Amino acid sequence: MTESAKLSGAKPRLYQTPSSYYSMIARLALAEGDVAYERVFVDIHYRLSQQQPDYVRLNPGMTVPTLVLGDRALVESRDIAEYALGAATDAETKAWVDLHYGYPIEELTFGGILARNPLARIMIPKRLEAARRQLLAHAAENPDLSSVYEARAAVFAGRIKAFEPDAVVALSQRRRTEAIGFMDRLEHALQDGRPVLVPPAYGVADVVWTVFLGRMEFAGLGAEIPKRPALARYWAALQARPSFSAADIWTKFHVGRLIGGILGFGRN
Repeated sequence: MTESAKLSGAKPRLYQTPSSYYSMIARLALAEGDVAYERVFVDIHYRLSQQQPDYVRLNPGMTVPTLVLGDRALVESRDIAEYALGAATDAETKAWVDLHYGYPIEELTFGGILARNPLARIMIPKRLEAARRQLLAHAAENPDLSSVYEARAAVFAGRIKAFEPDAVVALSQRRRTEAIGFMDRLEHALQDGRPVLVPPAYGVADVVWTVFLGRMEFAGLGAEIPKRPALARYWAALQARPSFSAADIWTKFHVGRLIGGILGFGRN
């Protein structure tokens, strides 16, 4: 646990969604940092709770996770990870963390779903358009937040364009190729037998790439991991850490848990 985490006073509150990739990063970092906190469920799928004015005032980006501390709120998973484990100040850690955050993981996840499922290519763009319209309605109803809502609506307009049915198959393949390339880079770095990505200790780089490897399993790329012996060894060790289960890292889609969270069951 970092000194700032020790001195923050009141127990932090983590606004998060179990299935959210970036929420997993926050949960894993807090578990590794031994930071006690309260989990607050945010329904980002059905009720779109992240669009409610109270939450927007907390996190204008309308994303999860958000970690509320006594004197401030951290609204980026990277900031939460560095709060829990210390900032990535050395060049190697920073390079690995920058590489991770430069990759649009949602384009791999949703692009893959859309590329494989013709029905999803119809339904998901409609859902995105509905969310965009709702954001504009919130802008009209909340003049003090109108610019924030309008900016977020523009983000959704960009997603609709990115996931156009005619382009999504090529997008999905490009993101899959890039993800496999990242696994090759990890394999190369780990071939010297190091137990963590940046020795001597597990840190922020390990947190983000743990969740990335979990998403590889989730996205149907898990078979690529055993092809790389050093990466397979590393992945097995990451999964064996107590923090992995404590942070609830999803390596597959849990329909029942997703519905249960929306209905109020198993929201932790």
